[in-house]
Amino acid sequence: MSKLVLLALVAIALLFVGGCSLLQQQGPPLQNWQPVLSPDGTSIAYASPGDKGFELYTRDLATDEVKQLTKNEVDDWEPNWSPQGDQLVYVSNQDKNVDLYVIVLSTLAITRLTSQEGEDVNPTWGADGKILFNSNRSGSWEIYRIDPDGKNLTQVTVPTSTSSQ
Repeated sequence: MSKLVLLALVAIALLFVGGCSLLQQQGPPLQNWQPVLSPDGTSIAYASPGDKGFELYTRDLATDEVKQLTKNEVDDWEPNWSPQGDQLVYVSNQDKNVDLYVIVLSTLAITRLTSQEGEDVNPTWGADGKILFNSNRSGSWEIYRIDPDGKNLTQVTVPTSTSSQ
């Protein structure tokens, strides 16, 4: 398991060191990217190019109805469903900082969860209602946990050079 986490962290670091070159790659354009299935299996959420950057969308798998969730001049990506399927946590580079946001699907109301220096990525919504994510805010990539309202931020891991795995 720890090798998988390390591999994911290295991939993320390479993505951001390269200036998000994955989103700016040469070749076929990226669209309909990072699909995630809703908890009830009826919809997918994904990122795809909008007018000015990557936006978030949902697609109903039975009707093929597409709904655009975000519309702004920055990239929104890495959607992940809440356990109830009524919200998504995602990453956005608003204010020239990579942070986490939650969008309520019924109203499209957006809440910013993080705003510290550093990059907050890889959000995963746990069954306990808390959101786990990676951040380099401490100078190394670590795992953090936060409530969906942006409260109770906790660092879960410590740098591997000082931990006893």
